[in-house]
Amino acid sequence: MSLYYLTYFLLLTPYIPIFLAFKTSKTSDKSKFKIIGYMILLILIIYFYLNGMIDSLSLIYGLCSLYVALFVSLYSIHYVRNNNYPSYTDLFIDLFALSMIIAFLSPNILGLVIAWTTAEIIGFLLISIGEKHSIEGSTRSSETFLFLSALTFELSVFTTIYISIFITASMIVSFAGEFSLKPLIEPFWVLSLNRVSIPGYMVFLLVLGFITKSALVPLHFWLPSAHTVAPSPASALLSGVMTAMGVYGLLRINMFVNLNFPPLIYILITLSIISVIYGGIQAIIQRDGKKLLAYSTIAGNGFAISILAYYLYTGDVDVLATLIISVMAHMGYKTTLFLDMGIIEEITGFRYLHKLRGLVNITPISVLGGMLAFLSLVGFPPTAGFTSKLFSVLVLITRIHDPVSMGVLLSVICYIVLSIMIGLHYVKAYFGEASFVFKTSKINATQQYYVLFTGLSNILFTLALLAFTSFQGYVLIYSMAAPVLLIFLYLVNNIMRRG
Repeated sequence: MSLYYLTYFLLLTPYIPIFLAFKTSKTSDKSKFKIIGYMILLILIIYFYLNGMIDSLSLIYGLCSLYVALFVSLYSIHYVRNNNYPSYTDLFIDLFALSMIIAFLSPNILGLVIAWTTAEIIGFLLISIGEKHSIEGSTRSSETFLFLSALTFELSVFTTIYISIFITASMIVSFAGEFSLKPLIEPFWVLSLNRVSIPGYMVFLLVLGFITKSALVPLHFWLPSAHTVAPSPASALLSGVMTAMGVYGLLRINMFVNLNFPPLIYILITLSIISVIYGGIQAIIQRDGKKLLAYSTIAGNGFAISILAYYLYTGDVDVLATLIISVMAHMGYKTTLFLDMGIIEEITGFRYLHKLRGLVNITPISVLGGMLAFLSLVGFPPTAGFTSKLFSVLVLITRIHDPVSMGVLLSVICYIVLSIMIGLHYVKAYFGEASFVFKTSKINATQQYYVLFTGLSNILFTLALLAFTSFQGYVLIYSMAAPVLLIFLYLVNNIMRRG
């Protein structure tokens, strides 16, 4: 057990340079300290994995969230200063990112709960800060987030603790009439050796918080306002990373509790279909760019949860690989587009898509990153978004033999169609002739590069499939094709600017 205490102790070390960055006034020094902090965390992730302290699921989630969090963090230095947010906003964004990454790296229930709860609190604070600066005026987004998202998660947490201690009989140790908390600090893969079935009502209590975190209809109404009013770097993390924690939490729970419960499977698929259709249609009709991205998050999470339901139903490793790449694809394009929208709001003072045109001539570097995210959203090869859609169809098309498979396929088809429509609605802002007045004439190239680097995640995240041996051949083909896509986009970007 001392090995796992060492894990948590080492995970605290990246906070040191992050706090030093907060105390520094020079932008260059802030960036250096932040890079040092995240590089320390990268080294720790690799060290933990090589020494068997975390498994491949934590490795994939940890590395992918670390990649986007680094550039969100660097982007926030300029964003917070240029938009006159309180100086501590930048620190909160880093603490928010680090707490979620630590949740992914936690090898047991106790660490996951503590890190996740910390992230919920910091997320609430960031939304509260955003409310005070929102162009929409006073809102109640933070209260809604705290009441629905955080409290339902805590309900699931207490249910998880109850199950891990009192239901997993073989893990219970009694001493002096008291139950041991040992299951809370046992590694997940140890708990998986004692996987149990539980009563139906407890299954629903167990998954309620994670479903809410994924913002499935009808537990979705906290998300659009919270993601819209939060500072754009926080919105990027809320949408790209925090909602991914819903799927992650259910995968962890499924390791020691049998979630292949037919009523739950059918409910998840039904809610997923409704969420995809509702979120997709709402996104398409939005004029506010951040609201479009927020509602598309509901649709994207609906797609991921439908694949999750199919994995719970089949237990197939190919379905698990499809689920992982689907979550990573959403993480990549959603963080990129929220950062892109932050730059748009910064230079124009508004987020109305029907007024935005010609951004390729104004912010060409960030547009390149946004184009990568757009191609992943609509499913253009060899992006992670294309891979997720391709694999989801492939794992379903050969197994259409029951209502579960047909329901998941319906969700996938709806998402493919609606995501193309959402992407086309958003990308119109890049082309044409600009017809708006600048809020500021100073466009920070460094800030744009962070959007571009985040955009690269939309092709890099396909490497997550390396963890699954049956897909390594695809990764080889992807690796050969990815540079062609980058060259193509660079040429398109230059042609549009000259045109």
